[in-house]
Amino acid sequence: MKCRKCGAELHPEQRVCIECGERTAAGGKFYVEEEQHWWPSRKMIQIAVGAVGAVLLILILYSVLHVVPPDAVARNWFDAMVQRRVVDARAYVTPKFEQDLSTRMMDLAVLADEYLTEVVNNKATYDVGKPVYDRPDNPASAQVTIRIRYVGGGPGRDVVVQMAKVGRAWRINGVT
Repeated sequence: MKCRKCGAELHPEQRVCIECGERTAAGGKFYVEEEQHWWPSRKMIQIAVGAVGAVLLILILYSVLHVVPPDAVARNWFDAMVQRRVVDARAYVTPKFEQDLSTRMMDLAVLADEYLTEVVNNKATYDVGKPVYDRPDNPASAQVTIRIRYVGGGPGRDVVVQMAKVGRAWRINGVT
C-alpha cells in the first residue's frame, strides 16, 4: 500500500504516513473524505444572472407602465390631508391647484386643517367614489367624489375632486 500524497510505502493498518503526515484509509477502518468546496458552474451563473435580469426588467416595466387610478390617488391624497401629512399630500397635486389655493388665501396646510377638523369633530367617515372620466377611451381628466358621512345620520358633505392626467400619473387639479 502506498501513500496517495507522497507515494511512500505504508503498512496496511497504518493510519498516518510517516513521511508526509497524510491520513490513510487504514484498511477500511478509517476514512477521511477530502472537502470539496461547491462552486457554481458557468451555466448555473448564466441562468441566475438571466433570471435576476428578467425579474428586474419586469419590475422596471411595471413601475414605468403602471398607472395608479384616479380614485386611488384621491383616496391617498385625502387620507394624507385628514392626517395632516401635508408633505405627502403635496405629491398628489398639480402646481395649478396650489396656485388656485393661494389666490383664495389658502394653502394645503389650511385645507388639511379644514378636513381634519370636519372629520374629527363630527366623528365622520369618508368613502371615495368611482371616477367619472371626460372621455372613456383616452381620458385627460376625471372627477372623483369623496363622501363624508357624519355619525348619527346627519347630512353628509361631498368633496368633488377634479383630477388631471399629468404624463402617465393622475394628480389633484381642483377641489369643490
